[in-house]
Amino acid sequence: MAPALAAIASFCSEYAVLRGARELLKSAPMRNGEKMQRTAGNWRMRAASVALLGALGCQGGNTGGGSPAGSAAPAGSAAPAGSAAPGGAASASAAGSAQAAPAAVSTISLTSETVLKVMNPRGRAPYSGPTGTLRGRVTIKGDPPPDTGLSFPTRKCGEAAATYGRLFRVGPQNAVADALVTVVNYSGHVPEREEAEKVTIHGCAFSTRTVAMTFGQRLEVANLDPLEPYMPNLEGVPFMAVLVAMPQGEAVPFHPPQPGYYQLVDKMPKPFLKAEVFVLKFATHDVTGLDGKFEIKNIPVGKVLTAALLPAIEQDVKKEIEIKEGENTLDFELNFDLEKHNEKKSAKPSQ
Repeated sequence: MAPALAAIASFCSEYAVLRGARELLKSAPMRNGEKMQRTAGNWRMRAASVALLGALGCQGGNTGGGSPAGSAAPAGSAAPAGSAAPGGAASASAAGSAQAAPAAVSTISLTSETVLKVMNPRGRAPYSGPTGTLRGRVTIKGDPPPDTGLSFPTRKCGEAAATYGRLFRVGPQNAVADALVTVVNYSGHVPEREEAEKVTIHGCAFSTRTVAMTFGQRLEVANLDPLEPYMPNLEGVPFMAVLVAMPQGEAVPFHPPQPGYYQLVDKMPKPFLKAEVFVLKFATHDVTGLDGKFEIKNIPVGKVLTAALLPAIEQDVKKEIEIKEGENTLDFELNFDLEKHNEKKSAKPSQ
């Protein structure tokens, strides 16, 4: 238990840095030079997500070094790729502006030097010891999700209401969708195996409301609709031009310049079309579907810290577990109290 408590204490010290970093969001320039929108809902979501990144953080496999996953500055204040500070921590200058060099963006990949400094600062070989797979479900109890009050086009947006009509999505047997599940505090470097994290659009809805990806991966957004075009954009990522996701055409790629929180939106007149994007410093993560299930592979055996986060209600649950070789099972249960949620929401600044 002592090592686990020490790991949590280490996280708490880094979280203080993270809380200060979120102030940068208030004045961070957008990639088109304009100020971030300061609507109450926008600011609450960004501030909460920055804080909750810390709640999920710690070091992933780098228990002997590196920063917690949530200790990077928010994406809106990210430094351009290639400006990592000593020790692999990214600096906090504004990278969300249009002035960012396109060459810097192209260097972001799983094998680029910028990424390796952050993901594997000690240059260790990939972990090759015994591993386990963690499977389980995330459920929620309490009050049902309230209506968001959003309006949706009726003809061409058949999936939008089901995806964004409620505060969060609930499936069969109280399963909760769009929950981010992470595993951290293991020994060893576990590299990401997939080059891209893929998201689709269909019926004016993203395939998920929460996206988890590893720093170095690219985000690919593909349009499955036969006729309707979209203009996806990852807020906080430098760009030279907004690309159109043509019906059933090629995916639009994005390269997050550093770990942190981003928001995937559509620049066409569909303000409801959004997804929260978490770019993490470790590869052991997953997001639940409508069945509430998750699966995380290649976890080094031993004691780890797990967490399940539902960004829509700004709530997470953490559990310690010992991963054994082979199959492991762990379930999470969240609790939603609408009255407390509204009180918490009204108490936050409306900047």
